[in-house]
Amino acid sequence: MKMNEKIQKKKNADLKRRMLYGILQVLIPVMVIITILFWHTRNVMKQEYMRTTQSRITDIASKIDAKLQDIYSVSDNFAANDQLKQYIEKEYSPQDQMYKKLDIVRIYSNIFEAYDMLNRRVRISAMYTYKGELFNLLDPNNDTEEVVRKLRDMNIEDPDLMMKFRWYPLQDNFFLSDRPEEVRQRKAVMGIRRIYSWEKSRYEYVQVFALKEQDIYEQYAELAQSIPGDIYVITGDGSLISSSSETAVEAGEIPEKLKGEILKQTENLTKGRETSGSQMIQVKDSDVNDWKIVMVVPMKSVTREVDVLYYRIFLVMLACVGICAIMIFYLYKSFMDPIGKLNASMKEVYGGNLNAYVEVKQKNEVGDMIRYYNSMLERINTNIIEGLQSDRKKKELELEVLMSQINPHFLYNTLENIVWMSNEAGRPDIGRTAASLGRMYRLSISGGQVIVPMEHEIEHLMAYVKIQKNRYKEDFSFDLRTDMRQIHELYSLKIILQPAVENSFLYGMAGLKHPMMIRLTVKEKGGWVMIKIMDNGRGMDREKLKEVRDQIRFGKIRKEEEEKNRRSTGIGLHSIEARIKLYFGVDRAVSIFSKKDTGTLTVIRIPRITREDIDDHGNLKENK
Repeated sequence: MKMNEKIQKKKNADLKRRMLYGILQVLIPVMVIITILFWHTRNVMKQEYMRTTQSRITDIASKIDAKLQDIYSVSDNFAANDQLKQYIEKEYSPQDQMYKKLDIVRIYSNIFEAYDMLNRRVRISAMYTYKGELFNLLDPNNDTEEVVRKLRDMNIEDPDLMMKFRWYPLQDNFFLSDRPEEVRQRKAVMGIRRIYSWEKSRYEYVQVFALKEQDIYEQYAELAQSIPGDIYVITGDGSLISSSSETAVEAGEIPEKLKGEILKQTENLTKGRETSGSQMIQVKDSDVNDWKIVMVVPMKSVTREVDVLYYRIFLVMLACVGICAIMIFYLYKSFMDPIGKLNASMKEVYGGNLNAYVEVKQKNEVGDMIRYYNSMLERINTNIIEGLQSDRKKKELELEVLMSQINPHFLYNTLENIVWMSNEAGRPDIGRTAASLGRMYRLSISGGQVIVPMEHEIEHLMAYVKIQKNRYKEDFSFDLRTDMRQIHELYSLKIILQPAVENSFLYGMAGLKHPMMIRLTVKEKGGWVMIKIMDNGRGMDREKLKEVRDQIRFGKIRKEEEEKNRRSTGIGLHSIEARIKLYFGVDRAVSIFSKKDTGTLTVIRIPRITREDIDDHGNLKENK
């Protein structure tokens, strides 16, 4: 029999494998074909993008070339300007520096502005004469030796320059003494040209153009904002002229890896090239100098839409394989459903749900196993319920012992006699005190109920307050602050207010030099009833406060505390804490705060209980 079962299981397993392999033999070729098609589409998209960007980068190069041609035109126009020559030939002594600055202003206003009234063309930024005189046309006051030294460091007097234009990489515009904070305004590309005088057979001066990086960036800013990559303008040796990346502009150079790639593959990059499969680089050479316009675009941004579509199709194919596999396994594992339900039920029992019974339909060994399992759960539930009922009875007996230390009926009748006798003797104050005490103990009986209306609790407390008022007269006052309309709906564990107020007398009244004031507030807050008793008594120091907190939590009382409690009702804060935990399961229900010579605050926290939570016998319902 066992051998037959093994053979049958092996056959079923082989059939499941064959069906699964058959499905994979169909889906895998389909996936390969889809991959090839997408790869082809991806390459077509890259080529199309390259063609598009090539036209864009050509347009950028044309704009930048036009800007450079305009600068060259301005240089040519002023190369033979007689007015400029007059200023260049003038001699300026150290005492004539003010006249020099005025001449600079005249050059700028009389010559440049007359030539470019609309102020649209790039103007000469400075002139350095053969006499070593610097005309700083951007900032006449900034013609210091430091500026002259930086010009000489640029080798502006190089005889090999002849009259050709030379451009220097991006750098801070040192002609400005007050440099702008915005990086594109602060950085500039320096262009110089030596001007030769045929008449005097010598080089008269050097024209210096400080072309702001912002002026170059504006030629391609609109395109730079529309593409997902970066644009760079560099010299033939890879030095930075301009970039759409402010980080590169601030650093004054392009990334070293990108620089090496461009310098190595210049010829290929002019037609567009994919670098390491991660980015596309295209380069366009300037037609007027050795500048190069470089566009770098991450490849994933070019093919993002196709890649996302491919991944989605791939996930759909995987889902199809999964669904087919699930269907195959479902056909041959349907008999495992009862076992699966039993396993799930066991997990629920482990999580605390002892009512997770399993429905039985099978009439075989698996069905018998489930029946035994259900019977076991039923027995466990029965034992737990019996144990809970036993614990509940124990709690009720403990409370009865606590509340029955004296016979309230006998005491109440005796107090009625005292009231009658005091009136006969002409001492109504004694009668009022006895009546209040009688009212206290009548309310403490409460028909044997454990949970009583909050109004009764407050009435019980007020009877106690009247007794203390008769005793302390003007040395004591009580302030009740609560909304009685709200209190009308609430219920409480009985005898929790009076012991808390009595605690204020035990720890706050002795030796007090001013009248004691006790304030009681009862408020609802987030499904809880918060009871606060605050007094202005003597309070406690830290050591004493710690002892009282330990007493509340653990019930430890020193001998002197026992002596005090003999003079009280005997039901202290520890009793309140223990009874709230007993009936409501609330830990740390009583908190106390105090400061020496300032006062004490006691906070009691109980769940919000209404008439709907109380059964006909005045006890808390089980489901609460």
